Amino acid sequence: MEHHYVYQNWLRAYREMHNEEDTLWYYRNLPYPDSLKEKGKLGKKVAKTCSTSEDWARYAYENKFPFNVCKIINEDVDSYLSHDLINDIVICFLDEHLRLYMYYVFEEQKNGMLFCAAIKFFEYIKGLEDDEDYSKSWLYTFDIDGNVEVTEREKGAKEECIWTSKRPLNVASNWEPKPEFGNWDSIFRMKRWGDGELDEVFKGLPDNMGMR
Repeated sequence: MEHHYVYQNWLRAYREMHNEEDTLWYYRNLPYPDSLKEKGKLGKKVAKTCSTSEDWARYAYENKFPFNVCKIINEDVDSYLSHDLINDIVICFLDEHLRLYMYYVFEEQKNGMLFCAAIKFFEYIKGLEDDEDYSKSWLYTFDIDGNVEVTEREKGAKEECIWTSKRPLNVASNWEPKPEFGNWDSIFRMKRWGDGELDEVFKGLPDNMGMR
C-alpha cells in the first residue's frame, strides 16, 4: 500500500496532527524535567535553528531528543512513531476513528539493536467512537530471555488478571535493527509474530490463573 512519512507530531488527545510550524514550536518550547534542564537548553537552541520539522527529527534521532513520525496512507494518519526522552521508540497504531488501539515499545539494548519490550492493546465498545470508550486493555511485557507476562484490565476495575508464560517465547521477532533515519518501514510493521505464537507460551495455565 502506498504510504509516506511526515515529521510532525500526532496529538492523541485531539486525534489530529500538528502542522510543521506547530511541531517546531513545540520542540522549541518543550518542557524538560529538572534532571534534563541542561540538555533541554541545547535542544531548544537547536530547534530554533531548524527550518523544517524533518531537520529537527534528524537532529533529535542522532542526539536522543524527542520527535514524532507519522505514517500517511491515503492522506490519513495510519500510525506514528514517538521517540521519547529516555530513547525508547513507541510505534502507535490508529483505528478508523483515529484512536490508539495498539502500540509497541522498543528499547535500545547494549548491542545497539532494538527490543520490543511491551505491547498494549485496547478493546473499544462497538458503536462508540470516543478515546475513552474502551472496555478492556491487555499489556504484554517481554524480557530478552523470552519470559512473557500479560496484564488484563477491565476499565475502572480495582483488580487485574495477570498471566505468566509457562515456557519461554522465541523472541527472534522482538528484535529490530535500529533503523537508519528515514528507513522506517520495518519498525512500523504491525505483524511480528505468527498466528497464535504468543498464545502458545500460555497453554496449560489453570482456569483460576492469578487474579490480583
